[in-house]
Amino acid sequence: MGKEWFFRLIQAVVITVTLAAVCQELEKPKEERHWHGKLGIIPYDFRLPTLERLKESYWNPESESIFTKEVWGIGWAVNFHALLEKMRIISEAYYSEEDFLMPTKSLKKALEDRPVVE
Repeated sequence: MGKEWFFRLIQAVVITVTLAAVCQELEKPKEERHWHGKLGIIPYDFRLPTLERLKESYWNPESESIFTKEVWGIGWAVNFHALLEKMRIISEAYYSEEDFLMPTKSLKKALEDRPVVE
């Protein structure tokens, strides 16, 4: 029996929150139903996912938040850009224009050491 009760509890919570979110939307007049919002602190979104919302949730360089609204369903998504930045796996320098134009250290050094023509 060990961990089985815990997974059953999680399933029950997910089903309950999902049903409560659907009921919350159905209680609204038809023109006010947006099918996304919050149930207490838990976000939900039952609209069809879009590419823009996928990027905003899972790879958003403009946000420092690791946890973002889920694209579809209930709960949170992980902004992998913010997570990798906080883990110092990637940084702003990683995305610099200079890194794309001069990808090697020897090329950068050669350009830094070149004589200045006036």
